[in-house]
Amino acid sequence: MRLSNKISALLLATLLSGCSLAPNYARPDVNAPAAWSVEQQTEETKIAAAWWRGFQSEELNDLMLVALDRNNDIRASLARVEQARAGLKISGASLWPSADATGGLSRTRSNPANGGSTTENAWRAGAGISYELDLFGANRAGVDAAEAQLLGSQFDQQALALVVMGDVAKGYFSVLNLRERLSIAKENQKNARDVMDIVQSRFDAGAASALVVSQQKSALANNDASVASLENQVKIAENALSVLLGEAPQQRRFTGDSLKSIPTPVIAPGQPSTLLERRPDIRSAEAALLAANANIDAARAAFFPTISLGLDASINGDPVSSAIGLASSLLVPIFQGGRLEGGVEQATARQVELSETYRKTVLVSFREVEDALSTARAADARQLAFEKSYREAQKSYELSRQLYNAGSIDFQTLLDTQNNLLSAQDSYASIRLEMLSAAIDLYMALGGGWE
Repeated sequence: MRLSNKISALLLATLLSGCSLAPNYARPDVNAPAAWSVEQQTEETKIAAAWWRGFQSEELNDLMLVALDRNNDIRASLARVEQARAGLKISGASLWPSADATGGLSRTRSNPANGGSTTENAWRAGAGISYELDLFGANRAGVDAAEAQLLGSQFDQQALALVVMGDVAKGYFSVLNLRERLSIAKENQKNARDVMDIVQSRFDAGAASALVVSQQKSALANNDASVASLENQVKIAENALSVLLGEAPQQRRFTGDSLKSIPTPVIAPGQPSTLLERRPDIRSAEAALLAANANIDAARAAFFPTISLGLDASINGDPVSSAIGLASSLLVPIFQGGRLEGGVEQATARQVELSETYRKTVLVSFREVEDALSTARAADARQLAFEKSYREAQKSYELSRQLYNAGSIDFQTLLDTQNNLLSAQDSYASIRLEMLSAAIDLYMALGGGWE
């Protein structure tokens, strides 16, 4: 049989007998709960891709778009996706023939003793084509693994973007909360100074002791310290938010000053089993498992022979002096000292490891949803309690100030109501941040608006 016919027969055999040695893939079983422990009063919420718009803040909307475009971590993750895409291109090259060309020029000069010198030029050109038959799917397995790794890197990038979105929303709300608390502290600072004026007047009139004056001066100093501390916290929070936006501190001025106008969205999570498709980190864990499955295929294929075909052509100086050669080679592994067996064992153990990683990722996602639901429910109850506490503390302070000015109560009672008001106002402002943070955590735990 002519060599060209043999090559054709081998190629036909490759097409007909191509096979996969990978184990059949099955998504690992995870015992998903039938429902969440916190009873839902509404139907499942359809989470929009721009889920942050549920907070109805135009400034947050603008900041989120800036972060998605400029955040350094997101940009780095996109570069990792491109690296994985390039890796797939490299792996895919093994399925195609490779070709290369060579060329050279040499010059020889002779100068015999009894004659004139002569110069001879010689050139050579050649080309070669080689192709490895993928009879047992080793190369295809490498491509499958690279495809899964690319998919996983894309899921990782989307998961990271989701984290950045949550951090931007929390960072922005933290700035607003700290500004609101700073405003409360300054308001109480003014009240403390007004009381200081009253105390000083009573002392000057002989109606108050030096102890009372000293107590109020101490309270005023503590209030001044709180204002300074909150001013510092505001600046630190603004700087952290700027970095999330990919900007230098002080480059942007944030206009919001309170959480009072920010509503808390109502979110119903639906069935726990939907998380398997909605969270990019779960999908990434599964993509890693698919890559491990393909690597087992490649490790098993290493036990079998490999066949390579080659075509070489060369021209030496004169086009008439040319040569064409066809070649094929067969490599059969006989003894590798346990290397091949170790490769299969390693790939199989890696698959087992990633199966457990996948299960844990799913379980953690269930826990995160449960935690967010529980925190949201507790924050809602605490918000009602803190609102009542704030209203009553405000009434108590106003009344005690009137009574003290009339001489009906002692200064310690006024001081206690003053401190209670500051604490109640601060707690009431903080619980709104807690409620909004719980909503953000629930959005994150449900996979945001990712699809």
